[in-house]
Amino acid sequence: MIRKTQTDSLKELKKTIAGKRKTVYNILLKSKSTNRMIAKQLGWDINRVTGRVTELVNLGMVIAEGTKYDNDTNRTVTLWKAL
Repeated sequence: MIRKTQTDSLKELKKTIAGKRKTVYNILLKSKSTNRMIAKQLGWDINRVTGRVTELVNLGMVIAEGTKYDNDTNRTVTLWKAL
């Protein structure tokens, strides 16, 4: 169960993120995506995306929301979702 203090803190964090983190977060607000899907949508190298996703996860703004098979890498990868 999420407490009111947690939701209040998350609202404050959303106001303060900027730059590349915010760009990645806005993509995840629209739909669940993998790192590669985000990179393709933004035209970025995947290494530019993975760090931002990790930062957002550590801030509690993004969570893993399942997996998806990636045909490009022949691997199962994480689907990310913004809170």
